[in-house]
Amino acid sequence: MKQLIYFFAKLLCCFFPKRPIVTANIQRILVVKLCCIGDILFTTPLLRALQEAFPRAKITYMVCSWCRELAAADPRVQDVIEFNAYDKVTWLEKLRRTRRVIQEIKARNIDLALVLHRTPLAGILAAMAGVPVRIGFNWQGGGFAHTHPVPFRETKHEIDRHLDCLEPLDIHTKDIAPKLQPPPTASAAATAFLNQQGYPEGKAAPLIAVFPAGGVNPGTRMVTKRWSVQGFQAVCGKLVKNYGARILLIGNQDDVAVGDELVAKQSWSEAVIRSEGKTSLLLLAALLQKCVLFVGGDSGPLHIADAVGIPTVSIFGPTDPALLAPRGEQHRTIHKSLPCAPCYNPVTVKRKNVTVCQEKHLICMETISSTEVMQAVDELMHWKGYRKQ
Repeated sequence: MKQLIYFFAKLLCCFFPKRPIVTANIQRILVVKLCCIGDILFTTPLLRALQEAFPRAKITYMVCSWCRELAAADPRVQDVIEFNAYDKVTWLEKLRRTRRVIQEIKARNIDLALVLHRTPLAGILAAMAGVPVRIGFNWQGGGFAHTHPVPFRETKHEIDRHLDCLEPLDIHTKDIAPKLQPPPTASAAATAFLNQQGYPEGKAAPLIAVFPAGGVNPGTRMVTKRWSVQGFQAVCGKLVKNYGARILLIGNQDDVAVGDELVAKQSWSEAVIRSEGKTSLLLLAALLQKCVLFVGGDSGPLHIADAVGIPTVSIFGPTDPALLAPRGEQHRTIHKSLPCAPCYNPVTVKRKNVTVCQEKHLICMETISSTEVMQAVDELMHWKGYRKQ
């Protein structure tokens, strides 16, 4: 049925405007990546390469409202279009939003659209808005709305996969690190927040960010990505004991309950700074920039920590670190190679419900010990110049 729908949609797309790529004519660029935190940050190398290739072009970013501030914070983005495609609303409301976003794209007279989703919807929107050059993924025949479809390579890191979309433009880059620079207002707010929590600027005790929750995004809830609270308790206790560290617990309002469980009846609870539900994404980025290390699972905060340039220890289970984990000498990834893991990848996510363990267990996370995590933590703390007390 899907292929039949694609066939008729492809016939319809023959009536939409198409134009060969003439780089001299590209003045207005649309980048489409709706969600989520890590995915938005994974596009920052592509944005840098675009600006270098087209220094006079205006870049518009289409994103969901939840991640708007991350997209708008990139200095290469001059304009933002909001499109909440993942909201649970009526079909009438979906049609209304779709019509509005097509009008918004059309009003900007876009020359080039880079669609970083493999679903046909975003490409169809760009085509219906009259964008003449449309580059995006062709996965299982879903790239019919693009004028220049690009192969979707399932085994590539997400950043490298995005950069594949620059190949039709003959743009290549070796600068593949995600980057985020919080604005001065966010940095000042982070300093003020820490002062209020009894951690003044220049405090000798290392500040270490810990994210024990995660796995929840608009339209998706995948708590199987969470390591055990008991494991985080063991790590936090050793961080306080061995390094005299202060622990910055991060997250949103939904993560407060996990934080409560983490610190309950712990002798080191007074060393914890609670920030869950008290930060915007940019304030979180500024707080992370003041930390010496991040410890947590595959999550948005992990990728924010990577983008602001601090070392990370990430704990992976159902998701594939080869596709998503931070890269470089200042990062460590803990995961288990099992017959059933990783079970979440670009292919399986379309075939089955990967938000729950299909094997009825979470051995990929349960077999990760606090000793393994602390070994990685110790390596990076020593690399940063900290020694055990």
